[in-house]
Parts: sequence; structure tokens; C-alpha cells
Amino acid sequence: MTQQRLFEFRMGERSPETLVVTGANRDAARLLTEWRLWPGGALALIGPRGSGKTHLALAWALEAGARQVSSRAAAEDAASIFREASGRILVDNADQDADEAALWRVLDLARAEGGAVLMVGVQPPGAWSAAIPDLRSRLASMAVARLGEPDEALMEVVLRRVCREQFIHLSDDAARYLARRLPRTFAAAYALAAALDADLVKAARPVALPAARRALEKARAKWGDGDG
Repeated sequence: MTQQRLFEFRMGERSPETLVVTGANRDAARLLTEWRLWPGGALALIGPRGSGKTHLALAWALEAGARQVSSRAAAEDAASIFREASGRILVDNADQDADEAALWRVLDLARAEGGAVLMVGVQPPGAWSAAIPDLRSRLASMAVARLGEPDEALMEVVLRRVCREQFIHLSDDAARYLARRLPRTFAAAYALAAALDADLVKAARPVALPAARRALEKARAKWGDGDG
């Protein structure tokens, strides 16, 4: 995989072939392009809900020829997939009730035999729950790629995607208007989509600017925000 190839992706639905790279996720995308250089053959990709962690991870897996392993897979199954995939594996939701023995096994294999293990979670790996002392130590020292909250360019893309998930189609004017005025958080995008959904704005034509303004006012009332 080349760095240029990954950076040329553009955001679509949930297809790994399409991904926007902006200032909010550029550093993380760059680290993924350098997977052959990951210390110990492993990297943690972290970020808030809705930040596109899985989307970016799947783009990496597609380019690197990696296979996905369930975070709850048994250790022997995870080790078998690791070897079948030449050490290139993706573990999504690695911070949620994962099988600790499996995580430790693939991390140990990556260090001993060489590989590229990408683990995805919300919090830094040092904060993940781990009863196995050696696993805790390894997680604490793992290299980390962080996805930040969206900038304006990414905010518009995220807002469109979140609305599409609710079968809401934003007009271009409405999407730009909202992206410039919403707080730069993924939570704000979900709150705005919920406000639109509550008004049953689900027509065949795109949501226009007046409806977007009303939804923004409703969302701001919940946040206790003023004009801005």
C-alpha cells in the first residue's frame, strides 16, 4: 500500500474504497500507510464514536491484504488467522470485552514473527481493561494513531453520512450551513440528525435550508447554546 493511494480515497457510504482525509485524520492515515514500520508490529487506532475508525481501518485492511479477527475470538483461532494472513490482521472493538488471551497471542506473534496488527478502540490502549500483566504492559507501550474531532471539511462529510443512516438527505446548502455552525464534535452531528429525524424530515427531495435552521435551533436548545 502506498501513502498516495490511501490519501486519494474519498468518503462514500461504508465502502473502504472511499475515504476523506482532512487535517482531523491525516496523521492517523499517514501512520496506517507506514504499517511495515509499526513498533512491535502493532498499532492502536483510537477515536470517539462516529469518527470513522472502522472506516479507516477497513481501508487499511483492504490495501494491506489484512484479515479481520473478532475481538472475542479464541486465542488459537486468532493465531491461526494471523498466520494465514501473513501476520496482517485487524481487530475492531478491541477495547470492548475482548478475549485477552487472543489479544496477547497476536501481539506476541507480531513481535516474534513480524506482522501488522491493527487494534481499534475508543480510549488509548493503556486504558483498556486487561487482567494479564504482560498484556497490560504491551498495551501501554503500543503505538497509537488518534482520530480527532472533525474540522469543517470533515464535519460536512460526517453530517451527510449520519443523516443518510437515518434516511435523511441534506441539500448542499443545508449541509454547508450546518457544518459551519455545529460544534466540531461527532456527537453534535448525531444530535442534529436526531433533531431532523424528530421532525420527520424524510421526503424524497433533500432537506432544505429552512428545515436545517429549525433543526439547528432545536439542537441548540438542548445544548443550552446561543447563537454562534
